[in-house]
Amino acid sequence: MIESIKLFRQIDEEGKKTIAGLLQSTEFRTGQVIYNEGDPGGSLNFVIKGKARVCKITKEGKPFCMASLGEGDIFGVMSFLDGSRHDATIQADAQTTLVTLSREDFDSLLSANTLLGAMVLKNLAMHLASIVRTMNVQYMDLMQYMFQKS
Repeated sequence: MIESIKLFRQIDEEGKKTIAGLLQSTEFRTGQVIYNEGDPGGSLNFVIKGKARVCKITKEGKPFCMASLGEGDIFGVMSFLDGSRHDATIQADAQTTLVTLSREDFDSLLSANTLLGAMVLKNLAMHLASIVRTMNVQYMDLMQYMFQKS
């Protein structure tokens, strides 16, 4: 299972075994809410099988789905890192299997094996950098579109 998680691919076999011992697997039915916007955070989540959607609640109280997650995707990164509440609702779109790494387990890993913990944090930073790059391109495309229309 850990082999399918991109975040851990550059970690050696011993490190992967250590991390695998910290991961918890959970199954979700189609339509089941994984967590709601505003729920306490604190875990890093990996989609192993299935798919889910990311939704925000609009001012009118209706869900607006803004992203889909599939096998290999990671979510909950921000609340995992800073302990904040979740800023979106995640709902299973199919029978979905997740594995999670709790912040508490990660903190224990970081204390026991600083190098391995640092490698995970570096990989998380690279993952976030990739997201920011993609968002920058989308922002620039939107700005160009808006200026062309005005």
